[in-house]
Amino acid sequence: MARQKKMDEAEMLKETEKLLLERGYEGFSFKALSANLDIARSTIYEYYSHKDDLITDYMFILVKKVMDEMEKIKSETTGLDTMKEWLKLFMRYDQVHYMISMRSQLDQSESEIARNRLKQMDGLHGKMFFMLSNQVKKAKELGEVRDDLPNELVASFFFHSILSRPANDENIEGWANKLNDIIENGVRPHKES
Repeated sequence: MARQKKMDEAEMLKETEKLLLERGYEGFSFKALSANLDIARSTIYEYYSHKDDLITDYMFILVKKVMDEMEKIKSETTGLDTMKEWLKLFMRYDQVHYMISMRSQLDQSESEIARNRLKQMDGLHGKMFFMLSNQVKKAKELGEVRDDLPNELVASFFFHSILSRPANDENIEGWANKLNDIIENGVRPHKES
């Protein structure tokens, strides 16, 4: 009898993301994942009994990673600079938005574990938006954002800017800088002095 190959959890999560981005929720399966990882399906079942458990676990880990990076950026910057760095972060992890769009399919999950993970993710998503809204308020206090704009509107603009992305993925940082420039300076041509 052949010995089962041990699974690398980090590699499994990486392949889970890859398959979800390529095939979507409906096309994702333990069979495809096991083939990509070159392991037996039974090895995956040792960790997860249902595909929704794995998908929501992956999604939670991803959102938590973004949250941790947001906290780190917040500790190193202030005001509008924090928001600009967060936009760059959101652009680097734009797959979060795609994963969140799968949520409706996961809502019907037969797995209690998956439903609990979704509740945790909702909490993190809400916290993320709260952090952004709070940072807008701080930027206003520093005179870096107009007082007449609602905090939630500015936060939404930053938060949803990830929907705008370059045709190629080569220069995400440059694209984020251009979005930040539009946010800060508008779209009107600069007038010569």
